[in-house]
Amino acid sequence: TDKLLVLDEKEVHWFPRHISELDLIANRTLDAGTDLEADHPGFHDEEYRKRRANLAESALNYRMHDTEIPKTEYTKDEVETWGLVWDTMEDLWEK
Repeated sequence: TDKLLVLDEKEVHWFPRHISELDLIANRTLDAGTDLEADHPGFHDEEYRKRRANLAESALNYRMHDTEIPKTEYTKDEVETWGLVWDTMEDLWEK
């Protein structure tokens, strides 16, 4: 540490120093659907809320030390939706 030169002290938001630390914040990042705002398009859609909860549960139960990443099967509608999102974003990235 005697070779460390500190030019200016700054407070920064916490960020993970090791990939395994991502396990510590997943529950603050992922939401199982219970806290949807009333103006969210899926607020009254029970099927959407169940799907959202299922995806969040899978992600929350995964740990970086696990050997296998959980596989998620997406519906045809989900694949088409995210395909449209990708195509739209791709055009925007070029601008």
